[in-house]
Amino acid sequence: MKILIIGATGNIGQRILKEALNKGYNVTAMQRNPEMLEVEHPNLKVIKGDLLDETTLPAFLKEPDVIISAVSAAGGIEQFEKANHNLIAASERQTDKRVIFVGGAGNAEVMPGVRAMNSPLMDQVPEDWKPDIYSHGRVLDHIKNSALNWTYFSPAMFVAPGERTGKYRLGATNMMIFDANNESKISYEDYAAALVDEIENKRFLQKQFTIGY
Repeated sequence: MKILIIGATGNIGQRILKEALNKGYNVTAMQRNPEMLEVEHPNLKVIKGDLLDETTLPAFLKEPDVIISAVSAAGGIEQFEKANHNLIAASERQTDKRVIFVGGAGNAEVMPGVRAMNSPLMDQVPEDWKPDIYSHGRVLDHIKNSALNWTYFSPAMFVAPGERTGKYRLGATNMMIFDANNESKISYEDYAAALVDEIENKRFLQKQFTIGY
């Protein structure tokens, strides 16, 4: 199976890349700046590409079976939303493709029908994070209204570097997962492991799912 990872140098993207290579997948990493990706592997090809370039993007999507979007809103929400809209539009024209999105925790629900971004949990979030969170919400709405074969994977509220334990819980609904201490957290490593497992498992086709300890 051929996989295209977009955003393979990010906190989560680099761990998805490592996990996919360890599982034996043939991986292409599409980067605006390929020189920033220093990983070398016989099953890895690095190419220069930009989600903001609507003209060249469709050609990059022809070969892979699965596309993983691990782009973040760090470069600005307008750019983030445009990049996602371009990816969705280009992928819709290639109906045999599956697109898995590294999502936002704010899109997980804390009660039926209520996303975290629309709940009192936002009182705990720094103000400068909120535009990114709401931007993820708009992107998810666009995904759900598209003709994509999509999967949207929301991390826990707190996601950080840690260990790959393989011991986590997945939410088959959109509900945020909390542990016995009422904390919602996951390591980048376990998040990446679960996402790559979903490539083969295909449990969440055209669905959103969540993760936590």
